[in-house]
Amino acid sequence: MEESQCLEKLGEKTLHQPANARLITYCPSMDLLALGSTDHQILIYRLNGQRVYGAAQKSGALGVESLCWKPNGKFLLETYVTLTERSTGQLLAVAWADGTVRLVGAESSKTVHQFSTNDSDVLGITCMGWTTNLTTRNSSSTHSTTSGSWREFLEGDGISSKSSTILDLPRDLSLIDIETSLPKLGVLPAGGGSSSLDPLFRPFDPKDNNAVDIMVVGTKEGKIHLSIYDSFVVGSFGSPVLVQGSTSFLVRHASHKQYSTHSLLMKSSTPDETLYFVPMDLRFVSTSSNYLSLLASRSTALQNLLRYIHQVQILMATEWKSTQELPGRFLRNINETLAEKNDRDIVQALYHSVATGHTFSSVREWLVDELAERGHKRWDKAVVTGLENLRRLVHENMLPALERCSAILSRLAGIAKFLGSNENIGFSSQDISLMMDTVACLHLVSSKILIQVVDELDNFTSFSLWLRYEIDRLASETSTSPPEEVTDKEATIDHSKVLLYLQTAMTTSPLTAFFSDASPEDSKDGWTSTEQGLRIFDILSKELQNQEQNLPYRRALPRVGLLCQRLTRQANAVFSQIAEAEKRNVLFGKANKLGTAHKDALIDVKIRRIDLDSFHSFISFVPLVQIIQVKLSVKNGISAVHSIDSAAVRLGDGQVKDLKFLDDDVLLVLWECNGLTSLLSMPYKASHKNGDSAHAVRFYLNYYPHQPDAGLSSPMDLNNDEVLRQFRRYTVSKDESFIPDKMEIRARDDDGSVNGRRLILLGEDRLRYLVLNGPEPTIRTRKPGVDVSMT
Repeated sequence: MEESQCLEKLGEKTLHQPANARLITYCPSMDLLALGSTDHQILIYRLNGQRVYGAAQKSGALGVESLCWKPNGKFLLETYVTLTERSTGQLLAVAWADGTVRLVGAESSKTVHQFSTNDSDVLGITCMGWTTNLTTRNSSSTHSTTSGSWREFLEGDGISSKSSTILDLPRDLSLIDIETSLPKLGVLPAGGGSSSLDPLFRPFDPKDNNAVDIMVVGTKEGKIHLSIYDSFVVGSFGSPVLVQGSTSFLVRHASHKQYSTHSLLMKSSTPDETLYFVPMDLRFVSTSSNYLSLLASRSTALQNLLRYIHQVQILMATEWKSTQELPGRFLRNINETLAEKNDRDIVQALYHSVATGHTFSSVREWLVDELAERGHKRWDKAVVTGLENLRRLVHENMLPALERCSAILSRLAGIAKFLGSNENIGFSSQDISLMMDTVACLHLVSSKILIQVVDELDNFTSFSLWLRYEIDRLASETSTSPPEEVTDKEATIDHSKVLLYLQTAMTTSPLTAFFSDASPEDSKDGWTSTEQGLRIFDILSKELQNQEQNLPYRRALPRVGLLCQRLTRQANAVFSQIAEAEKRNVLFGKANKLGTAHKDALIDVKIRRIDLDSFHSFISFVPLVQIIQVKLSVKNGISAVHSIDSAAVRLGDGQVKDLKFLDDDVLLVLWECNGLTSLLSMPYKASHKNGDSAHAVRFYLNYYPHQPDAGLSSPMDLNNDEVLRQFRRYTVSKDESFIPDKMEIRARDDDGSVNGRRLILLGEDRLRYLVLNGPEPTIRTRKPGVDVSMT
């Protein structure tokens, strides 16, 4: 029996509430641990135990059912945390029992996205996986062909250069970063705080053009929900496995960045809880154009922009209404009084006062007794504050957002025109042209609003000065001599602007044309021609000219709310077409029965790369350590299962507390025997066939054709001593009070570029965890004459 190796302890933490063993996950690129507590708290801790984020459960009895980190950011640019590298930020996906998935920035603690996995009621989430797939294909546009290659070409000797880099002008033009030169979007007042919106509207990095991230969520009803690039929803699919008329639900998901085929492990809802292996082919990844990542990222950014524009439009309407409510109450009161005594309204009465200096008695009583100094201050504050906020919303939020929309739509239009009908991308250049027309209409209307707000604010300032002067003058008429400051104020008033405000904006502001609610008749008349897929920019321009000249016009066309609704409808139609095109390219293979796993059985799935066109899926579960090997090949994005083999090991009379695949060679097993818990490193593939015994593993498994209905054939029986002798053992803690019960692994990526392995162990009390430096891949040599019996 060999001495066990000690793993380096990097951190530990004692929790205030017991952790949920199913809700522990380690960030793939940062030393951050996310876990869920038994009271439905979501917590993120640094390696030193410092708390980064905490969130309580939703209202009612809804709790968190799954946690998952976004894949390593080296393929997909993350800017949620500004550290030494641009790819260090991360998102944490939190799935709730009602099917809602929230994407939370690890360091910012802000909810970046939120979407639902189904339109109907969801009973719960059974599994959530988040992975990255490479989209690079063998074509003229190689992985190294990026916009940087053109810069190098131009900076070098140009055509005379001997560089063998393949240049692709259309591709590089599409990847030119335009959005970084646009003004940044301001945080909306309703959002609170002064944090940046960069995480929500991050630019597309050309280095990420070779990959797309994919989220797979399974529900208890058997639905499988698919989304790409954070929150672009592809759609939901029914259960690919039906057993005795009942659906099966997803329990595990595995993938490899090189393959567009994912491995799904389904469990039947029948009492026997049978496991099934189902390959899922994402052909929109394998057969897509080289613009899939760009298309997915810009579509997601456009969705976020439309939500942003919608919120800005609501705030604009709210601010405009705030400028009308209080003055409207004041004016209604005096108009009722004037209507009873004289045949005139307040506009005529005040115009008479400005022009002649004479004030009617009813108006005098209203100004001095009802409005007075206090009412004037409220009036002035309501109008000035509302108009200034409206000006800021248009100038700092709406117009910059529309410029970004135009830039994104221009990219999508370029892709549609360049690809034409050769690629089924789900939309045409005509669809994008109509959206750009609506954006241009919103830009025109917003510009008109900005001009009008500036003019109205300037005129109201003069009117407010005159109104205050008039109140003070009338109040001081009872004295023998008016105060000197009252007479001095009149010289600072621009009476022409006062008269202009009374004529144009006192009771009916020109802004009403953009914000008031249109009647059903106006809406029907204004949108009859536009709903037929026609461009409306020229029509709107003419209608606005009629409105400015006080001529009849279609009142529905200039409404900001209706234009935003039109843009949203057009965008949703394009998004649904894109999603439908991708959904048609999602294929589920034949369900392969694996066997029966009892309730809450320990299960893990791993994909091992063989070559460009084939891979093996390994599934391990208990009570015996049973490993099933599924051999698959992929051709043109469609997978085929060639064989299913299995092997099983009985580890003495001990208990397997947990098991996880560490890498392509080793399965880690947390094994307890006679009160002692050991971490075992179990090779799960056969010995190397290279003829060099120095590189042959000491322990290896023999796989036999899998027969799920016949039970286990020839399991390998090891007694306790053989278990300790044949497997490499690791010491996880010298503290005897800590008894590990569950583990989580952050594995090193295939190219080894990720930070080192991490092993997280949760104690039996669920109140303490350890973070260890994970085991390094070392191959045990086989001693001469020492073999393991296979019977």
